[in-house]
Amino acid sequence: MKKKRGLGLFELTDCGGCALNVIFLYERLLELLKFYEIREFKMASSKGVEGAIDVALVSGTVSCERDLRVLNEARRRSKYLVALGTCAVHGCVQGSVEGDLQENLREVYGRDMKEMKPLKSKPIDEYVRVDFSVPGCPYDKDEVFQLLLCLAMGVEPERKSYPVCIECKLNEYECVLIKRRVPCLGPITAGGCDAICLKSGLGCIGCRGPLPEGGHPSLELTLLRELGYDEDYLRRKFRTFSRLEVGRP
Repeated sequence: MKKKRGLGLFELTDCGGCALNVIFLYERLLELLKFYEIREFKMASSKGVEGAIDVALVSGTVSCERDLRVLNEARRRSKYLVALGTCAVHGCVQGSVEGDLQENLREVYGRDMKEMKPLKSKPIDEYVRVDFSVPGCPYDKDEVFQLLLCLAMGVEPERKSYPVCIECKLNEYECVLIKRRVPCLGPITAGGCDAICLKSGLGCIGCRGPLPEGGHPSLELTLLRELGYDEDYLRRKFRTFSRLEVGRP
């Protein structure tokens, strides 16, 4: 049997859900352990194994100096670095916070708080090279399972470059944007979730972030304006997961 590959999971600032989602692979995690030895995973064990690893899964955003140290360590040790979840890929909710960072902290913790030295939350590719990305809040467990299997087999993982709308049509779901005038970001959001929100009759909230090739957010914005949605509401909706800026008419 071939020697197992080294796998590490590194957590930056986030809710912890992306790391927990790996544990929720359940029996498929046992399948992955036939190919990988987990050498770093603080949520599962405080102990780690030093040295190089083949694959580093990194979740969260760089929001403080500690995050930057952990990220640089993950990059230094790994052959492949994977941005895991929308925080790591796009910055997610904390990356969309506007205004002066110190003033925002004082509003939360009070004027007498000790001076903090946070960093503006950013996706990890603004600091290091990222080889593969698995967006989503939360990401689809099948997607990360398939990616790790591909890397173990020496196969190039699939890169999703199509919008959620494609999966919506393949599943023959009703277009809530056209048929029911429900705000939906499916036309400009990267696919890979199997249009799970549309299955429930809800509009896509854009949690996988914008298409890697850009898409046409200005056309989507124009359509939603014509449906009567408030400008400030639309601006916040576009920014929630991806810091996507939209212009005013």
